[in-house]
Amino acid sequence: MGTRFVASVESGNHPGYKQRIAKAGFADLVETTLFDGGWPESPHRVIRNSTVARWEEAGCPAPGARPGEGEQIGTFPEGASMLRYNAATPWDSMDGDWEAGPHYAGTSAALVRSVEPVGDVLSRIEADAEAALKRVLPIT
Repeated sequence: MGTRFVASVESGNHPGYKQRIAKAGFADLVETTLFDGGWPESPHRVIRNSTVARWEEAGCPAPGARPGEGEQIGTFPEGASMLRYNAATPWDSMDGDWEAGPHYAGTSAALVRSVEPVGDVLSRIEADAEAALKRVLPIT
């Protein structure tokens, strides 16, 4: 459900990141440990982006030898730098190249087709759950 809620109107993530989730298919997802700044050796799934492409084109080098490693790709509102390969996601309020940051997304991204209000998502989940329960647990 995390991916669905990132792609919600209320999410503080960058609008472009939300749209990338809404447009993603299974082939766009990569399981990797690439975005490891502050989170080494932790597997995660992301939507393929320019950072992933540059790393793959370079032959998937290990940390310390990756293209653009340590490069500042953006700035958060409080002034902190967003560095290439860092674990921080692109927020709506950041300045810089949001596209180069990690776009975490589970396989459910392939099922998300739009950025919606959380209330609409929750109403649909509730309606779907009630319908499923009625099919398996007939209530008289």
